[in-house]
Amino acid sequence: MIANIMKELLSERNSLLSSSLNPLPGSVPYNNYRPLNIPGRYDGYVLFDVVLDLFPHIDSEQWIRWFDLGHLQQDNNPVHPSRRVRGGESFQHLFPNTIEPAVNANIRWIWEDEDLVGLVKPAPLPVHPCGRFNRNTLTYFLDDVLGFHDLRLVHRLDANTSGLMVLAKSAQAATNLRKQFESGEVSKHYLARVIGHPDTERLVCDAPIGRNRHDGGSRSVEATGQTAYTEFQVLKKFKDGTCLVSAKPKTGRTNQIRIHLWELGFPIVGDPTYRPKKNIQSKQTLDVDEPMMCLHAQTLGFLHPRSSESLRLNSELPAWANETAEALSPSQLRMD
Repeated sequence: MIANIMKELLSERNSLLSSSLNPLPGSVPYNNYRPLNIPGRYDGYVLFDVVLDLFPHIDSEQWIRWFDLGHLQQDNNPVHPSRRVRGGESFQHLFPNTIEPAVNANIRWIWEDEDLVGLVKPAPLPVHPCGRFNRNTLTYFLDDVLGFHDLRLVHRLDANTSGLMVLAKSAQAATNLRKQFESGEVSKHYLARVIGHPDTERLVCDAPIGRNRHDGGSRSVEATGQTAYTEFQVLKKFKDGTCLVSAKPKTGRTNQIRIHLWELGFPIVGDPTYRPKKNIQSKQTLDVDEPMMCLHAQTLGFLHPRSSESLRLNSELPAWANETAEALSPSQLRMD
């Protein structure tokens, strides 16, 4: 009986997801208001000087255009660039008629009880608003579009990484699950298809990952970085020079699996950032029509936040885990 109820609920959720995300909310033009909060160190500064200092990658001519168009606002009223600001003051930056890049919205609900939800995130799909994405994100879909206002993030996946995520329905459940993730108690198992054939069946990487961000937000190995540890096992070698590996990260650093495989000399097929020959590109999120990055969160094992019983969530194998060499796109296999 319980299994049938769960099955019906999951079917209902997936049907709602399918019907509510066409068209994608960020693909319909809208006025996007991004918050601009003034740090305390800028108290008494001129607003124009503040934005130039906060966003050095944007030239002054662009800011002048935005101010002239009235796109810098407070309480829906345009503000002058010479305005002196107070630390903690809030403004809004209007981006009219915003159309966001398309994403893969094929989210699959696989578990739900009174404390948590388990779902499979597709790729590319950012988890939360960032860069070019605001409405075309997982959190916006779940909250503003589907009405699941009680769901709380307890961990994240890269936009280009597909696979399992667990979300909490209450603050208490979220606190419990976050502690499990932070302490390394959660068993995480990923699959990746990489360029190259390792000489051994098992590999380990414990290279520390730096906190410093490079162009596009990428990170890299740094001697003074955060401790990171990942175990890898070769599962299958393909004729095209790639192979399927499992990855078990013992820590949870940003881009950890991608960086560790790249550091070992086996970059992930389709990774737009960590390219072969130790080449880092600034591109982060893939376009929806580009070949996907071959990294997938396959299983998650943790203690249920209410009962403390072991719970293990599993997702289906991604198509690329069983594909023949000929099925992969040449752009995914490029060695530059």
